[in-house]
This record gives sequence, structure tokens and C-alpha cells, in this order.
Amino acid sequence: MKLVGISLSPYFERAAITLDVKSALDEVAFELPSAAFRTPEFKASNPTGKIPYLSLPDGLVIPEGQIIAEYFNEIFEGPDLMPASALDAARAKLLCRTIDLYVGPQASPLASTITRGVRDEAAIKTSLTEGLPHGLDLVEGYMSDGDYAVGEAFSFGDVALIPHMFHFLHFLRAFEVDVFTGRPKLAAWWDKHKESDIVRRSHDRMAASLDFLLSRMAAAKAK
Repeated sequence: MKLVGISLSPYFERAAITLDVKSALDEVAFELPSAAFRTPEFKASNPTGKIPYLSLPDGLVIPEGQIIAEYFNEIFEGPDLMPASALDAARAKLLCRTIDLYVGPQASPLASTITRGVRDEAAIKTSLTEGLPHGLDLVEGYMSDGDYAVGEAFSFGDVALIPHMFHFLHFLRAFEVDVFTGRPKLAAWWDKHKESDIVRRSHDRMAASLDFLLSRMAAAKAK
């Protein structure tokens, strides 16, 4: 199996964290895309034109980070990341969906100022004043009060939050955004997990991929 993408993508990294929790990182090859996103060449491999996607030995392609993560959760032994109770499972899925719809897209214009050297002032203003605060408030409202994002154990809710924390800490500080003010559950959750081995390894992978992208961008400008 090949997981195609790059760890700086929080959706790719969601699948990678799942493998880490399952002690299965060695079971799947990580591979960079062979063509630019959304190009006909890329869509020949994955019709959505996006990362991540999982390429199986029989040629089947599974796109979308959460779908891939849930597939890994099913096929590999180890802790089950989907809560056992129907209610907590629904809450974990809701948190993942909220992050995908209301947080990730709002953080993207801010991250692009660093990762792509692109600055869309209108999109940045909308994200900072409307979109991102709203998305983070939704996340805060859906989180549990305990040590974990949802319920009483580490789950997909935690997995989905971890890579976005890297984006918050590395990309939003340039805009003086504090994601924790007024969000005590998110702040307490991060304080609990920020030194964990899972978070450390995830953020190390993301930092390495950020360095790779910045180096590649600098090399392209130097030509």
C-alpha cells in the first residue's frame, strides 16, 4: 500500500497518526505525488485531484484522509480509534467533520502565505474575523470536558485535532491569532497532549515536510 501526499497536509497526517497509534507505520509506504495537484496527470492517479490518497496493490484508490484513517483503523490491530458507544462515535465523527468543513479551509489562506508565498488579503481578513473564530468555537462546543477530545479515550477526535495544532502554532502566530483564548476545553486538551509521543512524532513529520516545501520553493525562486 502507498499513502500519497505530504505530512504538512493535516488530512494526510490524520492517516499517518492512525498508523502510528496502530504501530503500523512500517506497513504503508509514504510517497510524494508524482504530478501537481488537480492536473490531468494527477487525476489519472486520483480523480479528486487532491491529497491524500491510498493506492492499494490491486490498483484501487481510496481518497480522503478520514476515510483512509478509518480504513487503517479497521485493518490494523491496536487501539480502536472509533469510540465504542454510538453517541461518542457520532461525536467523534462530528468533530472530524467540523474540523474539515469549518477549520481547515479557514486556516488554509493563512498557511499559504508561508507554504506557497501567496497572500490573498480578502481571504485572510475573512478567515481571521469570521471563518476561523466560528470554526474554533464550534470545535470548542463539541469537545468533551475531560482529557480527550471526545469521551474517555483517545479517538479520531484527538487524531483530527493534532495536525491542525501544528498549523495553528506555526502559521497563525504571524497573524497574532490565539486559538486558546475563550476556549478552555481546547486549551486544556492541548496542555494534556502536547508533550505526548504521538504528538511529537506527528509534528516532527510535519516540520520536516514544511522544511522540504520551503527548500523547494527557495530553489525554484533561485532559478
